[in-house]
Amino acid sequence: MGWTKKKLLDTFLRNYTSRFTFSDVQNLCKSLGLELSREELFSFLEMNPLIFPLEKKTYITRAGAFTSEIFSIKPTACEVDKGVVVIGDRCIPFVDSEFLPHELSFWCEGHRLRSKTAEFDSRDAEKFYALYGEEYLSQYIAMEPENFDLGIPENDYLLPSKVNLACFDLEVLIKEYGFKKGDRLLCCVKNWDKGYINVMVVSEHSNDFSSSDSREDRIKWYSDLENALLESFKRHGPCSSIEEQLANVFLENRHLLCNMSCGSVEEYLARYAKKVSMEPFGVETRLWRRGENAPAVGVWNHSEMAQNFSEQGYDEVQQSFFSVPPFVFDQYVLDSLYRRDDNLDRIVELLFPDEDMLSDEDTRDLLLLLRQRRDILAKKYNWFADRGYGRIRQKALELYARVSFLVFQVDKSSSLDSFPQQELVILSQVYGHLLKMLQDIAEEALDESECESFLLSIEGMEWNFEDIQENILAAVERSRLNRFKVIKS
Repeated sequence: MGWTKKKLLDTFLRNYTSRFTFSDVQNLCKSLGLELSREELFSFLEMNPLIFPLEKKTYITRAGAFTSEIFSIKPTACEVDKGVVVIGDRCIPFVDSEFLPHELSFWCEGHRLRSKTAEFDSRDAEKFYALYGEEYLSQYIAMEPENFDLGIPENDYLLPSKVNLACFDLEVLIKEYGFKKGDRLLCCVKNWDKGYINVMVVSEHSNDFSSSDSREDRIKWYSDLENALLESFKRHGPCSSIEEQLANVFLENRHLLCNMSCGSVEEYLARYAKKVSMEPFGVETRLWRRGENAPAVGVWNHSEMAQNFSEQGYDEVQQSFFSVPPFVFDQYVLDSLYRRDDNLDRIVELLFPDEDMLSDEDTRDLLLLLRQRRDILAKKYNWFADRGYGRIRQKALELYARVSFLVFQVDKSSSLDSFPQQELVILSQVYGHLLKMLQDIAEEALDESECESFLLSIEGMEWNFEDIQENILAAVERSRLNRFKVIKS
């Protein structure tokens, strides 16, 4: 797909706000000269993070799902005293998750509210970023431009006592719209592609508060949100992130949750949640039933758990080298050039240590493929230019070989219900993070100036993997033994 054509398709997904069908996109692709089979197009629609599949084979983009839908922000007393509203996670899931907080802009009656930065104690700052997950919030805070000089990445993302947060200015809302401490801001996305959000002041001090905005209606809103979350846990499981969980909840319950009486997820978790809280999910965090760890296997994926690993590169039926992503093979070839090692058999041995994983014919074909790729890649390879990526790649590939083999062993198991759930979650997370890192290296999307941070990240993944490996191998062995029945004569 050419860059210009891909950009046109992305532009469609980021701006089209009506429902559409498979045929609509098929016709669009034809008009753009994109030749995609029905299977490729269906996979694109079902897997694209900018698209929600709906009923009756229709779809809607995230822009269509959340443009003009109402949500609210209740500024804290501390924010009002500083004359700002911290952006943080307040707009999740209504805005593009790829936008950083400081990249969003806020408007009132056609006038853009001034962007501002304010200093907060780190403990208070973390509360404004909680929906990114405890494991990521310090990274998001570190990416605020005003924090670049604080050296947070170099300090392993430990926050200093005070940090600077992206905000928008309350001055106009106070002077011209009568905003007071305790009031609420109703918000809606007016341009999803650009990250523009409209705000209006809702006074919670006046006596003429309409019945739809009454305290009772808002209490009911929190109850509706909790019920919607509990239902989402049953249907969708813990999802890939808190943001995705909330996106599903608000998409499926817009009529209940996106109205003038709405509260906020922030207030719900702090004051009104009874059955839901932030809970561990492997090395990450998810919204889940209070007091329970989010499991790897549930009703939502009972028959599809093996496919979760398959989507990351392993196919239960086709256990051949073709199930390894092509960019991973290229990274192993580049690693051999970095190490000045001509022995391509070593790559096969690393990736496929079990003799049952590849047939003799597959082994020959794989070696031929690797030699061909090495000849091609060697022509443009520059060892001196690769020294930054080379160290990261080498460590990531060493761990990938170990992790992927354990995934293969799990994938062969007959049932995953008896496996330790948190260990399975961590295995999936480590595998996914490694693949993402290798893909970023392949696309040269990593900043070489942060090499040490990436090496520390790999080291952390290695520790997590070693913590779970023994328990998962024990479960694999139990699963293997359970396949055999003892027959008494």
